Amino acid sequence: KPLISRTMLKNIIGHSFYQLVIMLVVLFYGKPLFKLEHWSYDDDEPTVHGSMLFNIFVWMQIFNEINSRKCHGERNVFKGIFNNYIFVGVIIGTTCAQIILIQFGGKAFSTVGLSWQQWLICVGIGAGELIWGQVVATVPKSVIPTGLRLGSQPFTAEEQNQARVLWMRSLKRVQHQIRVANAFKKAGHERHRRLSLLAEEQNRLRESRERLSAAADNKIVEAPAADEADTTV
Repeated sequence: KPLISRTMLKNIIGHSFYQLVIMLVVLFYGKPLFKLEHWSYDDDEPTVHGSMLFNIFVWMQIFNEINSRKCHGERNVFKGIFNNYIFVGVIIGTTCAQIILIQFGGKAFSTVGLSWQQWLICVGIGAGELIWGQVVATVPKSVIPTGLRLGSQPFTAEEQNQARVLWMRSLKRVQHQIRVANAFKKAGHERHRRLSLLAEEQNRLRESRERLSAAADNKIVEAPAADEADTTV
């Protein structure tokens, strides 16, 4: 198996193309598009243009993280998203950190606070990654030449022998572990069976003692009654 497959290359190239186009458009046409007063490269002070550029880039990464959950052509990238609490925590943490950096970063992070309309623009452009992800998933991996795969060099004869030896060793180790597990399992079943038989035997003995005790009590009660009858006669 190659280290970087054609599917991985398709996703890398596809999303890189989208992000590169968006960043270049915002960089060189952001001022008239968003009706801003200053370009980010016209002033040494933090500008809205530079803050939006940074914000759009980060939001594209956040939404692309969601795309990356399904990388083999699946359509529903949100399926089972709440089953992984670590992933949800990372997304929420990144979002909170980004809001703090933009609104309160100041000169330390070369950002200025954005209006809610500008935030909507940034998040909306970033969310375009979800739509673009569906487009990339539609493209078959066959468009990527096989020769572009990385890490797929053929093994030498010596490497093949070493791999075969390691495989056999691992297989024998797994088989040994399975035998040990089965032995413990069998021993557990046998112990459970013996305990069950012991419990049944104890129950039978208890019932026998109860019957004997009941019979003895009856005899004790009957004996005085017989003596009284003899006395009366």
